[in-house]
Amino acid sequence: MKIWILAGLLLPAIVTAQSQVLTLETAVQLALQQNKGLKSADASIGYYRKMTGTSGEIPKTDVNLQYGQTNSYVSNDNNYSVTQTIPFPTVFGARKELNHAQVDKAVWQKAVTQNELVYQVKQVYIQLLYLQEVKALILRQDSIFTRFARSADLRYRTGESRMLEKIAAEGRLNEVKNALRQNEADLKIYTARLQALLGTNKPVTITETAMPDAVLSLVSDSAAIVTNPQLQYLRQQVTVAEKQKKLLKAAILPDIMVGYFNQSFIGTPLNASGAPLATNSNRFQGFQVGLALPVWIGPLKAKVRAEEKQQQAASLQFDNNLIQLQSQYEQAVQQFIKNRNSLEFYESTSLPNAELLLKQSEKSYSSGDIGYAEYFLNLEHGLTAQQGYLLARNEVKQAELYMAYLAGQQ
Repeated sequence: MKIWILAGLLLPAIVTAQSQVLTLETAVQLALQQNKGLKSADASIGYYRKMTGTSGEIPKTDVNLQYGQTNSYVSNDNNYSVTQTIPFPTVFGARKELNHAQVDKAVWQKAVTQNELVYQVKQVYIQLLYLQEVKALILRQDSIFTRFARSADLRYRTGESRMLEKIAAEGRLNEVKNALRQNEADLKIYTARLQALLGTNKPVTITETAMPDAVLSLVSDSAAIVTNPQLQYLRQQVTVAEKQKKLLKAAILPDIMVGYFNQSFIGTPLNASGAPLATNSNRFQGFQVGLALPVWIGPLKAKVRAEEKQQQAASLQFDNNLIQLQSQYEQAVQQFIKNRNSLEFYESTSLPNAELLLKQSEKSYSSGDIGYAEYFLNLEHGLTAQQGYLLARNEVKQAELYMAYLAGQQ
């Protein structure tokens, strides 16, 4: 029996030892190191950086051999030729600019992913702190209503009260126990979310026990969103479309073709006198230069016009997102102010009164100065105020986190 008791006492410590114990800061750092979405963004940056090495790409070199009766009745004449097509020089510059723009786009995409990841980690961590504080309050309610139920049961058995008081006390106690079960489920849900954001299969445990106060250092107008990485990413999409259009325009210009040939003229006089005659060892060579002209230019111009529409679409998307983010930030500021005012009310007035109401009501009920209905009503008022205080603290902090996310200042 003692062994089982000892095992029961040690089990929580063993589970905690196997868990990753995290502060808010270490949770953020671990997410930045392990999150698979962020690693994918890094891989995308690496891809586009490697692609910059393709800026100077040219088509494959054309190497040809002709053998046989190429110049006369002799069956072993031969001709070797090497031909290379080179895009117009402006293509290389345009392609390089596009590749670098793609790198910058991938970098901003990572910044968007990182901003969202840090926000989500902080949001979930703060929610876990809130749920822990709610759990502590529910446990206090459990103690209060357990005493209430015992007292009501005793008063009923001694004939001092009716069955209604006993039923009301037991019913409220059951509601508290149900709230505790729901709270435990929510804690597991948000712990699993945090674990997924951290990109780990190991259990996680948060170390902080109290909700941190909001320390708002952001500007209160929508100008704060200029640093939002989502806007920078959308602006870079406009740049990418512009560079793509420039490349398509450059591709309309003629390609340059250069070549070299080396051939035999067996049986042909080597000079104007007619003798001697050329053999297989006598070689004739030359060079060729030409242009590859886009005879059918309509489809190429259509590509340019299509890319202009793509650039226009990207620009409009940026403008639309700018308007939406400005609106969201202004709403977030007002939400923060509303929640902060509510929190100040609870801290200055409602919460102190609630604590006093709970203590005095319990004493008065125990002494018989008030009946169960008044006691029950006072408990609900006091506990509701404490619940409202915890909720207001959480909403203020969550509003602050959301504003920092919109401003890209996580």
